[in-house]
Formats: sequence, C-alpha cells, structure tokens
Amino acid sequence: MNQRTSQAANLLSGYKPAPGVYDELCLADGKSRDKYEFLLRTLNHLGGAELRRRKEDSLRVLKESGVTYNVYGDERERVWGLDLFPLLMDSKEWDGIERGLAQRSELLNEILKDVYGPKRSLYEKKIPHEVLFQSGGFLRACAPVYDFTNFRLAFLATDISRDSQGNFYVIGDRVQAPSGSGYALENRIVLSRIFPSLYRDSQVHRVALYFRALRKTLNSFSSNRDREPLTILLTPGPGNETYFEHAYLAGYLGYTLAQAEDLTVRDNKVYLKTIEGLQQVDVIFRRVDDWYMDPLELKGDSLLGVPGILGAVRAGNVTVANPIGSGFLENRAIHTYLPSLCKFYLGEDLILPNVPTLWMGDENSRKEVFSNPHKYAIKPAIRSPLDPSVFLSTLKEKEMSELRTKVEARPERYVAQEILSGSTCPIFSGDSEELLIGKSVLRTFTCLSENGYTCMPGGLVRVSPKADELIITNQRGAISKDLWILASEEKKEFSLLPGQIGRMPIKRKGSGIPSRVADNMFWMGRYAERAENMSRLLRETVHKILEAEESYEKEQFSMLLGILDQLAGYNLGFFETNGLDSLDSIREKIFQLATSPYSSGSIRHDLNFFVGTTKAVRDRISDDTRYLISRLESEAPRNSSYDEVLEYLQKLVNLFASLSGLANESMSRETGYFFLDMGKRLERSQFLTRLILATMERASLYNKSMFESLLNVNDIRITYRRRYKYRIEAESVVDILIFDESNPRSLAFQLERLRENTLFSSSGKDEEISEEIQRLTDVLVRFGEEDAKRIFEYADPAGGLRRWLEDIHAQLKSVSDAVATKYFRYVENQVRLGGPYG
Repeated sequence: MNQRTSQAANLLSGYKPAPGVYDELCLADGKSRDKYEFLLRTLNHLGGAELRRRKEDSLRVLKESGVTYNVYGDERERVWGLDLFPLLMDSKEWDGIERGLAQRSELLNEILKDVYGPKRSLYEKKIPHEVLFQSGGFLRACAPVYDFTNFRLAFLATDISRDSQGNFYVIGDRVQAPSGSGYALENRIVLSRIFPSLYRDSQVHRVALYFRALRKTLNSFSSNRDREPLTILLTPGPGNETYFEHAYLAGYLGYTLAQAEDLTVRDNKVYLKTIEGLQQVDVIFRRVDDWYMDPLELKGDSLLGVPGILGAVRAGNVTVANPIGSGFLENRAIHTYLPSLCKFYLGEDLILPNVPTLWMGDENSRKEVFSNPHKYAIKPAIRSPLDPSVFLSTLKEKEMSELRTKVEARPERYVAQEILSGSTCPIFSGDSEELLIGKSVLRTFTCLSENGYTCMPGGLVRVSPKADELIITNQRGAISKDLWILASEEKKEFSLLPGQIGRMPIKRKGSGIPSRVADNMFWMGRYAERAENMSRLLRETVHKILEAEESYEKEQFSMLLGILDQLAGYNLGFFETNGLDSLDSIREKIFQLATSPYSSGSIRHDLNFFVGTTKAVRDRISDDTRYLISRLESEAPRNSSYDEVLEYLQKLVNLFASLSGLANESMSRETGYFFLDMGKRLERSQFLTRLILATMERASLYNKSMFESLLNVNDIRITYRRRYKYRIEAESVVDILIFDESNPRSLAFQLERLRENTLFSSSGKDEEISEEIQRLTDVLVRFGEEDAKRIFEYADPAGGLRRWLEDIHAQLKSVSDAVATKYFRYVENQVRLGGPYG
C-alpha cells in the first residue's frame, strides 16, 4: 500500500460503492479518484473529533445566520442541511458542462421568442402544437405582450444527473423562478469558514462573479435613463419554502424585497408603496410562478401577484425577469424535440443531452413505454405536486392498468423518461470518521451576461441519504453539498478598485421602505418590548417568591402575582394564591406564563410573534441581530423549577438588552429605525402606565416594598438608591419612574422619543399637522399638566394619579391607532372578477 492510499484509508474504510452505479469519490476498484486525494488527506489529518466539532460549528453558523428551508405541511422552519464533504469536479469536465449549459440557455431563449412570436417551429412542424398548447405552461394572455428584440431570459437553473458510465444528462429545467442559487452561495460561505485553509489551497473557482453578472444584467433591463433604476425581488412571502433565499439574495444583490401587497399598478406603471409615497419600479426579479403573477388576466384568486402587471409589461414600463409566460419551457415534453430544435434554431448539435424522453401524446411512444415498464418513469409534462412521478417497475398489475387508463385519457399531458442510475457520493455522518453513501443530483445555474450566457462555476448538490432513492428533493428530506470546480491553474485576483466606470454618487439615505416593512418593524419593536417587560416583571416575582419568609413578604409576592394576572391579559388564578403553601401550585402557572406558545400574553407567545415579524423583514436585519434572534428563539428552560425559570428569564432580559443596544448603536437613523423605536416607546409607555395602575389597585401609595419592586422591574433601583439612599418614598419613586427625563425607562423619556419619531416619519409629507402628531400633542399637553410634587399636594393623590395615568394610557392608544391608520393600511381592496382561472 503506497503512502497516498494509506492516507485516504481511514475515511474510505467503510465506504463501499454500489456496483453498476457511478460513484463521485471512488473508481470501480474502490480506490479514490485523483481529484479527491488532497481533500481526503486533509480531512484524515484533522481526525474524527475535529471533524465532528467542525460539523457542529457549521450547524451553529447555519442557525445563527437563519438559513432555513420550509417543508410544506410542517409549521416549523427547518435549518438548512449542509454536508461538509464537498463534491469535486475538475475544470476539464466542467468545461463541457458549461458549454452545454450556455448553448441550452441560448436555445431555450430562442424557443421562447419564437413561440410567443412568429411560431416558425410550429409552422414548419418541428414540434407538435399539442406539446405547447395542450400539455400546459403556455399562457395565451402573454402572446401579445413581448417585444423580444432587446429582451432575453435572464437566468435559468438546470438539473443534471449521471448514467452508470458517468455521462451527464439533463433531467429538467427551471425557468420561471429558479431557486437554489442563494443556497449554493450560502453553502460556499459556510464551507469556506469551516475549512478556510482547505478551501484556499484547493484552488476552487469563485461563484461571486456569477451574481455580479446577474445584477448587471438585471440593471440593464431598465428602460429608465433619467434616474437610478429601482429593482425589486418579488417573493410569495415567508410561507414559501425558499423564503430565506429570497431575503438573502435581495440583501446580497442590493434589491428591495417586496410582496404583492407592496406593489400597485397605476397608469400601466408598477409602483412600490412606501412610507415616503409611491416609487416607480423598473425591474422585477420574480420568485412567483407565472400563473399567479396577475389575478386580472391569469389566476383570478391569486394573492401572490399584482393586478394589472401584464398591462404594465405590455406598455414597456416594467421588465419582469424571467418573462411571465416562460414557464412552458419547463415542459418535459419539449425534451423530446430539443435535439432537432437545436439544429433548427442554432444549426448545432445539442452538447448536453436530455435524459431520453418520450412524449405520451405519440401512440408509438405509449406502446414502447408500456411494453418496457422497467425502463421508464411516467411524469406529468408540467410539474405538479398533485400528480407525482410514477416508476412503472414498482406498480402491480391493477395499478398499471389504472395508470394506463389515466394517461390515455389525456396523453398530451404526460411524458416517459428513462430511469438514470444517477451517481452516488460520500456523506460525512458526523458521528464517526467513516463516510456514508448517498444518491445525488446536481442543480446548475446560468445567467445572461455581456458576452452571452455564463454559468456559475459551482452549483447546488442535493443528496439523499438513501443510496437507492429515485426522487431526490429537499421536500423529501435531501440534504445539500457544495460543488467545487477545481481550477487547472492558479486563480487571478480581482481588484476591487474602481474601473473605467462613472463615480457612484454619495448617499446618506436609503430608498423608501414599503408600508408592510414599516408595519413589521413597528410590531417588531412592540413585541420585543412586550416580551422583555413581562420577563422583567416575572423575574421580580420569582425573586420575591424565593426570598419570602415573613408574612409581609408573602403578601408582597401575592400582590405581584395579581399584577401578573392582570397584565398578562388572561386568568391564571394568581390573585387567589396566598402563602407559601401554594408555591408548588403556582410554579406550574409561572412556567406556563413563561413558556406557553398558545396563551396570549405569555412571554413565549409574544416572543414567537416577535420572531415572526423579524422573518418578514429578514432582508433588513444584520447578521449580529439574526444571531441574537436565533438565541431568543432557541432558549427554553429544561424544567419547570423556579431556578430554571429564573435562569431563562435572566437570559431573555440580557438578550433583549443586547438587541436594544444593537439597534441604538448599529442601525442607521432611517425610516425603519424610527418605526422600530416608535413601536418600542409606545409599548414601554403603555406597559409602565398599566404597571403603576395595577400596583395601585393592590397596594397603597405607601407600600414601600411594592414601590421597590417597581424600581427593580424598571431597572432603576441603583440610580434611585444613589440619589435617595435607602429611603423609599412614593413621591420620589413616582418622579423617577414617570417624570425624570434622564431615566431611559421613564414615561417622560418615552414621550420625548415618540415626539422625535413622529416628527421624522411625518416630515415633508403634509402641510397640515398629521393625525398622529396631533394625538401625541394631546398626550404631551395632558402629561405636562402634572408633576410629582403637584400630585402629592392633592387631598387624594392616589385618585388623582390614577385618573391622570388612565387618561395618558387611553391617549397613547389613540397615537398607536393613528400611526397604523396613516402608515400601515397598505392593502388595496381587490374585487374578484372571475373564478380561479380569471
């Protein structure tokens, strides 16, 4: 055994490729391929313990970055699955794939232009008309829309797989809204962090140039030359399986992430509805499928599209990439005719072949397929989750008969594809030094550039942990790998210095934010503050329970429990508790108040709503903020003991304090920040007034222990003691909690910040005083009518304070309502003109 073989032996000791299937790592004799030798030596040198640690690190990085994939039918977001063992390909093999993908993209673009234009291929009978017009995908509403003289497909994704000899075949194209490129980029970033030296020394082609070319192409699609074009990324929303990728790419490319309700069409122009007003959209980078894009002309009950957008495209006022209607290119039936169409349009042979495909609309094809069922899988021409692929060899006689009847009823809607063996590849289990075997399929990405179509030098590898799996999708539990294209020579460094281009103008303010985003930022601030406030109050209560020994101390925590009951908004029965004998019974109620996701008013309930709002604005949240949010989402007490709950509450308070610090020190003072802070200040003001009112219902103004608890909950006890030593007096406590503008948790401080926020949000919009400013002015006037000294000069100071705080609380609610009315009513009323089909 030579040195090279021995160095690779550890990882390969249990790796046994299946006979008759191409394996990415090993040759037929079980020896590793040359291109993997350096990788295997490096991983063996690290050792099993270090590899397990780095796998844990990769999972931590994915969680902290919020990299998720939504599985339909599962309410939970799943952390993206990434295997640490990359798939390698040398430059020579990749060059052939790259040329084939570029040619395929050019061919599909020509087919798109022809089918929605002169239809030469139909008149010259290069493809049956049933393939295009009866098997699905073609949209008649789009036929008069496009002038393809200067417009082309911007980007595509192509799935490829190997046969038993290792030859690559195309198994499908994604054209409407191809997904996966963002995950491929994130995979690359994570692996380069986990194995920095290995990545650097392996001479891997970089993928960033692909995204640079894509961004430049999309910008060039704008017909506007008078101002900087506005490009948005249109997403179906947080419920979509790949929503993380939408937000990630929007941030990476510098685009505004928008949903359908953020857009409106006026005079055949598409506008983004922002707090600052309507802003005309020039280019839409869409992640919404064709059929849902325009409820006026396509699917009538769609809420994912923009009514009237096809009219704006016809008028040439907006460009949608890829064009609405391009989804017919995903029709598998076209694969049957691509070799001849390539000759017809390009005068060339198809470089990258399709998996052998038979269109079932042809009678001879049906006979061939059902005579050789072991060779074929029946698939719908247009993908549908309601009509999955069927492998004929797995069917019993009755099932085969039923399928044949179904296909012969609408044969033009189905194809049969030969079954590829695919390729196997290694998976690092993380539990040992051994490699497991999985089945893989590769998704590649192509985009339009200045010099034609260019390919991402890498891709997204999907791997099923089952080596005999025939269908490999993320929805069915596949994990991912990064594809490394190994450079044949040392890579050149790219300079980041300015080239021969115009200088970018300096900006100190971003473009306007959609009303939906402002709404979510506002409630992000409110829910964070709400959960933090309840955490502080519950923490103080648990402290008092654990410290209670004398009867007056028992009475105090009983009062705190009653306040919790009132402020949480639902009846836990705390007010019935009296004495230490009930500690065991109230412990479970406290645990419920801290952790129940279904009880409105609980900390976990508010925390979950906070996390939900952050996901809706994921593209506007920094990495550090996402890390803290992931910590908040994952923290939980291990059991219901007081010590565990207390530790949990302390972590929450610290994490929320860190979030506040990040917002104050890292967020630029633009629109999003002011709405976030506005929500926070309104919530803190209302909580403080409710807390003092609830305290006064259960204790007199001269209950020093309760006023000390108020100081603790509002984190001002140290300052108070420094000023007043150890004397707890009602007047001084009321002053520091309500009127002291130097206290960042006082009511006076919140009102001043609210005044600044509302002045910013309303600046330059209306000549008349806006409603929210008027409402806040009323609050400030009422607030200025009292001070601590005047209140305690009344014959009934408690009554006067109560009535005054009730007025303030009611007026604060009117401020919140006025803000919502002016800024957050962004959904236009839609009238359904027809059924689901327009």
